[in-house]
This record gives sequence, structure tokens and C-alpha cells, in this order.
Amino acid sequence: MDIVDYIPFGRENAVTRAQLRIMTGLNDRKIRDKISEARRDTVILNMQDGKGYFRPLPEERNLVEAYARQETARLRSIGWSLKSARQMLKNW
Repeated sequence: MDIVDYIPFGRENAVTRAQLRIMTGLNDRKIRDKISEARRDTVILNMQDGKGYFRPLPEERNLVEAYARQETARLRSIGWSLKSARQMLKNW
């Protein structure tokens, strides 16, 4: 099963994980895993607004840019949170 087949184009058509669970019969963990895998080849956005997942349309470039900023900030935050753990490991 390809999760991408269940994720529509356009923000106005976004689907939640609860909806994906109903459509696919998969549990929440498996859906998140499949979305994570699919994102290697397909742009799947979730704007963290509760509306769910969607594939952007060409006219939604601004949403792709906003998503990239959101995820870049998350990446930086994770990096900083690992700093002290890395330092501890280095000192051991």
C-alpha cells in the first residue's frame, strides 16, 4: 500500500491521521512511519494547524516555503538539544 495514494493535493483537501486510519485500516504509528518514508520522494505537508496532511499544488509554493522554515527550525532545535549529550559523551 502506498500512503501517498491517500493524501490529496491542496491544503483545502488535507486529511488527518484519524481519517487516514479509517481509510487505510492502519494504526497511527504505521501511518506516521509510512508518511515519513514517503516524504523521501514526495512533498507531503502538515502545517501543524490541525487540518492534516496534503500534497501541495503549484500555487501553494508559499506553504512549501513555510513548511521548510518550520522543519528547519525543528532541526536546529533538535541539534541544540543534543549538544549537551554529545559533550558528555565526548568527555567520557
